[in-house]
Amino acid sequence: MKEPKSEVYLTDCMDIMKNYPDGYFDISITDPPYGINAPNMQMGHAPNRKGKGQYPGESVAVKLRKGRLNGGSGKLKNRALNIMNCEWDYHKPTAEYFKELFRVSKNQIIWGGNYFIEHLYNSRCIICWDKLQPWDNFSQWEMAWTSFDMPAKIYRISNTGGANAEIKIHPTQKPVELYDCIYRDFVKDGMKIFDSHLGSGSHRITAYKKGIDFFACEIDKDYYEAQEKRFKIFKSQLRLF
Repeated sequence: MKEPKSEVYLTDCMDIMKNYPDGYFDISITDPPYGINAPNMQMGHAPNRKGKGQYPGESVAVKLRKGRLNGGSGKLKNRALNIMNCEWDYHKPTAEYFKELFRVSKNQIIWGGNYFIEHLYNSRCIICWDKLQPWDNFSQWEMAWTSFDMPAKIYRISNTGGANAEIKIHPTQKPVELYDCIYRDFVKDGMKIFDSHLGSGSHRITAYKKGIDFFACEIDKDYYEAQEKRFKIFKSQLRLF
């Protein structure tokens, strides 16, 4: 099988999209910032380990810095997280962003569609990702809006363990397995896929496994470098098998 294209640019997505003609990509699959300051949000309160009392919930950014999302015990195994910017989610994309995204792609799958209702139209095909989350003070599921005229989908995939027991390099990192399911249901051979906010690079890994040409951009240098490292490790492991 011919090696698929996998091109990722360290730049603003608005600068990249203006270089592509109308409908160049078959699908844009992306997870833009929701504008709710998610990385620094307090995650409510939860019982302590002994079941006595409550302790204040910590922000995702704090958990990353302590290494708790990394399987660590207070010391980060991945030093990149020490210097990563956790303030990327202050502002939602503009109307101009959505106009360009719809211009360059024939169809779209947009995570967090419930935060962008002023820019999207009614669609019967909504994706629900059931995160199998056992803690009430965290979101139990996430929604993606799609432009497809087909039945709604639900994927039940753990965000904390099992096949997703992998090092976290982004506060809102999604499992590769989740994108595997999306590609199974929405993506066909020969398509070109675009991601305007690559983040951890899970999406890129799925595209490469499926032999799909993939184009993306990431504006944050630390996230860009972390996903590049992750992708190279994935490719080297793939060669071993």
